[in-house]
Amino acid sequence: MILQDQFKFKILKAIYRAAPFNLAADWKPSSTKTKIVLSCVIPSYRRDQLKNILEDLSLQDFPKENFEIIIVKDISKVIGFLRNKGLEMSQGEFILFLDDDTRIFQKDFLSKAFSLIKKTEADILQPSGHSLYGVLKSKQDFLDRFSFASRCCFYTRPLLERLGGFRADLNSYSDIELSIRAMIISPRVIQTEELTYYHPPLYFPSLQKPLAIGQSIFKLRRYYPLGAWLLIYFNALRFLPLALWPSKANRSWFMISLGVLLYPFRAKEYYHL
Repeated sequence: MILQDQFKFKILKAIYRAAPFNLAADWKPSSTKTKIVLSCVIPSYRRDQLKNILEDLSLQDFPKENFEIIIVKDISKVIGFLRNKGLEMSQGEFILFLDDDTRIFQKDFLSKAFSLIKKTEADILQPSGHSLYGVLKSKQDFLDRFSFASRCCFYTRPLLERLGGFRADLNSYSDIELSIRAMIISPRVIQTEELTYYHPPLYFPSLQKPLAIGQSIFKLRRYYPLGAWLLIYFNALRFLPLALWPSKANRSWFMISLGVLLYPFRAKEYYHL
């Protein structure tokens, strides 16, 4: 299916048409021609789960000579910078961004993805996501079914080159910010139930991660005109009403908006978390 042109993206496009701004981020593509079909880019920060996704990829029926795995390890935890470093090293025509705690159990996941991208001429391919623990406990299965989050999302190299990859100064939200710029230029986005991945459920035991998201959103003010930035900001607050319907899932989404709302007042505290 093709992602619907959501109302918020229509507003963004209207703002961009009225007052164009620079859509390119910080990655400077080289002129090197692609040498393989697919690059799997995995930022990793001292996580034991990395071995699991590497094993999943090693079991794929996709020809090994057609894809590479790039692991970017760094103690900085500035995720936008790490993803751009992965792009710099990549040689693939298509890029699959993965988290190091993502799991892929379909042995034909990569071969099906490649066929779908070719068949549909997709610029972005979004597999269907499920909570890793949701296999046994369905109540925890509250990930976005389709998401631009880089826990598992395919992009074509030409689109990433046009957008200049990720904002290198964002330590959170860099994948969603990339999608904001992408949607302004109307890529062909395909969502599919044929491909499935698993990821630990979104759960925030503290405000550390939500405040990091808040910090990144406030950094975006330097890149976006006021109207576009306000749309991004208020969209990030849309989960606040979920506090009225308490559940584990709603609490997790609510925490994201709460971190964005509180960041200006707790910025100094955040740096010491």
